[in-house]
Amino acid sequence: MFVCCAIALAVSGCALGKKKLVPESLTTCRELSREGVTAMETGQWNRAQTLLTGAVEASPSDAEARRNLAEALWQQGSHRDAVVHMETAVRLDPRHAPTLVRSGEMLLMVGAGERAMQRAEEAIKVDPTLAGSWALRGRVYRQQGELNRGLADMQQSLRFAPHDSGALLEVAQIQHELGQPQRSLSTLHYLLDVYPPGEEPQQVLWLEGLAYDSLGRHQEAVESLQAASVRGEPRAELLFQLAQAEQAAGQRDAATVTLQRAIAIDAGHEPSRVMLAQLQEVEISAGQTILR
Repeated sequence: MFVCCAIALAVSGCALGKKKLVPESLTTCRELSREGVTAMETGQWNRAQTLLTGAVEASPSDAEARRNLAEALWQQGSHRDAVVHMETAVRLDPRHAPTLVRSGEMLLMVGAGERAMQRAEEAIKVDPTLAGSWALRGRVYRQQGELNRGLADMQQSLRFAPHDSGALLEVAQIQHELGQPQRSLSTLHYLLDVYPPGEEPQQVLWLEGLAYDSLGRHQEAVESLQAASVRGEPRAELLFQLAQAEQAAGQRDAATVTLQRAIAIDAGHEPSRVMLAQLQEVEISAGQTILR
């Protein structure tokens, strides 16, 4: 609307001064950025990286081009290069809270926890209503072992994004780590309501099973862990914990089979090997008792 009015006024003879021309380098940057974002949206990460590198070269001070290039590099596994470009985007646009948060997330992933905390604090000051700002600081606290402070920040993030599945899962995980299985289970049930039946993520069902087991509800633990084990390829640790729940529920034969599956996946999984040997020893002793 503003551009149309300006053109109309210029044509009518109003003396508003000369129209400011957009530098060719900026035009090139914007065009390459648009093409790069389209490539990202379709999963063409190599093409996106090439296009966005060209955009940054055309206009090195364009914060949006830097942000997009950082994401393309991150998806390609070039994490440290991605951090460099995202940090540059922060310097170019220090009042953009989502950039501060994304920079902090990347820093945390590469092990720079103190710098990630700095970004979280900056983001909270810029926009205290942005859920991601609180979630980032909560994750940093959790990584530092300050679980109660981490839980408080994650819960604060849920005030602004109550259906954020990632934040809900982290809240449940921290509650489990704090030895609060009932609270963890309540959070997980709220989270599970988000998903259609049969589409619950493995990690959520896994944690639900552990919460049930901690509460002594072993049969329910078995059911949750079994459901988790068929959501994609199970890890040996998941099967080991399923076997523990089966044994606690009195299903020793099932536990033996589950442990054999775990060892088939990871022959070096020592807890599974030890538990299987113990179960086999019990079976041998029981057989000898019957013979006597």
